Amino acid sequence: MPLAVGATIRVPDDAYRFGEGPLTLRITEVLSIGPFEGRVWAEVRGHEITPDGALRTRARFAFVRVDRVGVLFAGAEPAGSTARPAPPPDHPVSVVADPSGSVTGGPGSAEAARADRP
Repeated sequence: MPLAVGATIRVPDDAYRFGEGPLTLRITEVLSIGPFEGRVWAEVRGHEITPDGALRTRARFAFVRVDRVGVLFAGAEPAGSTARPAPPPDHPVSVVADPSGSVTGGPGSAEAARADRP
C-alpha cells in the first residue's frame, strides 16, 4: 500500500517525531523521504484524526519511520467507508508522493513547503 497524498496512516508513538501517543494522519503532502539514524523516514504534512474520529482542521507536520507506518486507507476515503485494520508494524510500505512518484523540485517540493511553514 502506498504512503501517498490522500492516504490515512497510523504510526506508533515511538516511530514518529514529535508527539505523544499513536498518530493517525490523513496525508496532504509528502515533503521528503530519506535515511535517518539507519532507517528510512518520511516528512509528511496532513490533518490528524483524533481518537474519536474527528478530523483536525489545522495541518501538522510529522517525521515518520516508513517501516513502522500502518496504512489505514491508501487514498481518499469513499463516502460511507469503514476503517480497515492497519497492517502489522513490520509491513513493507512503498512510498510515493503523488501519482508521478515525484517528491522533489518545483512548487510543492520539500524546499518550497519548508519556506511556507508557520
